[in-house]
Amino acid sequence: MIVFVVVLVLSLATFAYLIESRFALLRAAKPSARFDRWGERFAGVLTQFIGQRRILSPGYLGAGIMHALIFWGFLAVALNSIHFVGGGFVEGFHLPFFGPASWAGRAYVVLRDLFECAVIAMVGVAGYRRVVVRPARLTPSWDAALILSLIGSLMVTDLAMAGAETALHGSANGYSSPAGRALAPLFSALGAPATATVHGVSWWLHLATLLGFLIYLPISKHFHVVTSLPSILFRRLDTGSLPMIDLENSERFGITGFSDLRWKDILDVYSCTECGRCQAACPAYATGKPLNPKKINEDMRDAMMPSLSFLIGRKSLAEGRELPVLPSQTIADDVLWSCTTCRACEQACPLFIEFVDRIVGMRRKLVLEDGAFPEELTAAYKNLEKAGNPWGQSAEKRADWAEGLDIPVMAEAPGEVEYLLWVGCAGAYDDRGKKVARATAQILKEAGVTFAILGTEETCTGDPARRSGNEYLYQMLATQNIETLNRHGVKKIVAQCPHCLNTLLNEYPQLGGHYEVIHHSQVIARLIADGRIAMNAAAQGETVTFHDSCYLGRHNGIYDAPREALSSAGLKILEMPRSRENGFCCGAGGGRMWMEESLGTKVNINRVDEAAGTGASLVASACPFCMTMLADGVNETGRADTLAVKDVAQIVESRMVRKDA
Repeated sequence: MIVFVVVLVLSLATFAYLIESRFALLRAAKPSARFDRWGERFAGVLTQFIGQRRILSPGYLGAGIMHALIFWGFLAVALNSIHFVGGGFVEGFHLPFFGPASWAGRAYVVLRDLFECAVIAMVGVAGYRRVVVRPARLTPSWDAALILSLIGSLMVTDLAMAGAETALHGSANGYSSPAGRALAPLFSALGAPATATVHGVSWWLHLATLLGFLIYLPISKHFHVVTSLPSILFRRLDTGSLPMIDLENSERFGITGFSDLRWKDILDVYSCTECGRCQAACPAYATGKPLNPKKINEDMRDAMMPSLSFLIGRKSLAEGRELPVLPSQTIADDVLWSCTTCRACEQACPLFIEFVDRIVGMRRKLVLEDGAFPEELTAAYKNLEKAGNPWGQSAEKRADWAEGLDIPVMAEAPGEVEYLLWVGCAGAYDDRGKKVARATAQILKEAGVTFAILGTEETCTGDPARRSGNEYLYQMLATQNIETLNRHGVKKIVAQCPHCLNTLLNEYPQLGGHYEVIHHSQVIARLIADGRIAMNAAAQGETVTFHDSCYLGRHNGIYDAPREALSSAGLKILEMPRSRENGFCCGAGGGRMWMEESLGTKVNINRVDEAAGTGASLVASACPFCMTMLADGVNETGRADTLAVKDVAQIVESRMVRKDA
């Protein structure tokens, strides 16, 4: 009893000490607003934590079942661990309603035995995958081997105790254990003294494994056993906005070190399981770029843990020692600039770890504090600042695309209009984008929708600046637009660019701009469904594959509207293998539209190859950046004669039956 108590107290004290220091860093971190919408948060815990929904996603079903069974086995054995430790003080200890004579206690023992057997089998499967199969996304480590060994030991020793006790007493601690009855004959053959020895050795091994596992968790990658529940509970519920910087009152303008991170960022670094699903989903990694989201977590953790005592102020820095610097030193610059901010990594992560905010935060430090950014961005920044668009075209030409369409300008619009049509820089200046803008306007006019444009008063929303780290330039552009929109009393906006939509809808509220913003594909689908647009019944049967824009889909959850519009226009949709939530980026987001893609292969080529593989004759897009990247990819791969690229609006407008026809 004395040895048991001493070992238990020392183990619990060590675990508490390690946990407290890690929690202290969370307390010292910057705030993060994650204490709202509790219904959604608890629902996510039920489906994602208990139900393992993302773990069991179709692309990872085999590995997902393995992990889920181990996890559910842990939950099942947790109650048994309470009985085990309590039994060290009081023989036969059990929680209320779970005694040997109760139906709950009898049912639980059967469930426990089944899960312990399943966990042992899955530990074997996990070991085989790591030693023999060796999936590229997994990081080989002795840490994983040790954890699997500890898990297996917990299950084996518990089953051994049940078998030995059943052999000695006819039941396992008063419970009728199926596993105990099955194993009892093996132990009976050894004789009572040997069986008693096996039971005692198994008991102490089980205790040592249980407490050793507890102590090891905070210093291993399996710390996620502790942090996974809060990581899911406090997950991001809205993906569209980046953290705001108070430029007037901040001394730092980005993420330099760990003290600049929010507590959820720290929790994410703790929680990474190194499963590699983010790595497998990342378009930059898939095309040979230096970015690997998983390695960002690994590198940050490797830099953070040795400096933990210094970060929480419990040790003073010795002369010549400095706290870890994240951008450039811990995370290389070319890693940060490879990101397209598509959030595919975040969509794939079973623990909802967030990467984009940290990456953009480090970009902000490089841009605003160090003046270190890709040379191509210099021209884009100058053009945005002087001309209000990344092409540097004259603001006076912003409405030239609308020539001959008789579209009112907000400053001169007679009476109220239903919508402001936000044209965007691509719609105003890019030749492909102009065609989309004209098609959208003609659809709205045909349906009798009253709308107007800002004309020369419109300027870039600031998305390219913000995503590439130039928060100062973004806020300058955004403030100008908000003043214009509020002056005209704008309430509803139709945007044909998902980047504009995302910025207007999700980020302008941070600066006081609150508007109802919808994408042009949503309006088009609704107008067709309401019968306000008639489609040509003869134009049927053409095949199309739809490319999901990251900022329309993963950032804003709009997947159905563009497909509904295409189907209503008589097209047969052939989905790419990577579609909807698992769609593959075009390569233009995060400011990458304005940077050279000199490393690895091109992201857009990868996507065009996939689109061509569907056999469709047409690729439909709902984003001007995506349309440009896909069209360029089609031309570069020599498919211009067999594969066309058009916006949803262009396709619908070409098949629309005009009332005056």
